[in-house]
Amino acid sequence: MQVLAGDVGGTKTLLAIAEVGAAGPAGVPSIELRESQRYDSRQFPGLAAICRAFAAELGRPLPPRAAFGVAGPVSGGRAHTTNLPWVLDERELAKVLGIELVQLANDFHTLALGIPAVKQKDLVTLNEGARDLRGPWALIGAGTGLGEAAAVLNERGHREVLATEGGHASFAPRNEMEIGILRFLLHRYEHVSWERVLSGDGLVNLAEAIAHGSGAPLPAAVAKAVLSARDDAPSAVTDAARAGDPVCRRAMETFCSLYGAEAGNLALKILATGGVYVAGGIAPKLLAELQDGRFRAAFLSKGRMRALLEAMPVQVVLDPNTTVLGAAALAASQATVQAPTRHIPATIP
Repeated sequence: MQVLAGDVGGTKTLLAIAEVGAAGPAGVPSIELRESQRYDSRQFPGLAAICRAFAAELGRPLPPRAAFGVAGPVSGGRAHTTNLPWVLDERELAKVLGIELVQLANDFHTLALGIPAVKQKDLVTLNEGARDLRGPWALIGAGTGLGEAAAVLNERGHREVLATEGGHASFAPRNEMEIGILRFLLHRYEHVSWERVLSGDGLVNLAEAIAHGSGAPLPAAVAKAVLSARDDAPSAVTDAARAGDPVCRRAMETFCSLYGAEAGNLALKILATGGVYVAGGIAPKLLAELQDGRFRAAFLSKGRMRALLEAMPVQVVLDPNTTVLGAAALAASQATVQAPTRHIPATIP
């Protein structure tokens, strides 16, 4: 069947028409993305406007069922996007778009649903480990924000996704330099969460904090991007780091180390013996830096729990459509729903 699937983020929204087929021998449905389009989220007043633009480009009506992974908490069929001034409602969207059913889920919920559809070539291993096929999964991903989720087996042998807002938990520094970063950010934010250091803006925050603490200036291109609040400020930090600027290089190294530390925290909290998946828009862009050992060292640096973490596989998800694949699986799971107001929790075979 054909469905409308989407990944709704604070920076971009990706929509696709997906063909979802029957489940294969492993119990995973085949999902093929047909037409797709990316939109700048902030250029639209809401998701309905983006969907209407997509339908206009397609030149035909949208499929009768849709699902969207949304960067923000979802409750009772409603979502308040964390980094956009949008309020989304399943029933309102269905009515406005003229389709039968819409389901909203946290973007890391749909990300987890999409993991089984990701090809092996799009998974890069950071820690080998020994996967427990029945163990919980941990999912973490930095992009515009920081998402975290877990997926656990239920009594039917299917994985149930537990969406969280763990990225907004309090940042915990591990050494004197990171204590200095926290002090710097406390002058800027009432609450310093992990998202404040592990996101696009988080990389910029780290560069500013390290420059402040060391007394060394930011490169002119970075300072200009930061001062004008440009969207390319994180890329400016990355470019300067790779060009050899010491402040930006330290910021990038700190970012990768903190990423590993928080991934290890999440892995311990849910005992992720089934594996840890590192997703989001930043990881593929910093893949070489994530592979240089800093991420893994910080992931494992949990004292007496080191051996436990060494046994947990950690992989970077490179497929940028993973959340859309999961949204397509979620939309197809509504095939037997009779009433559009009923909320069906999706599971992973």
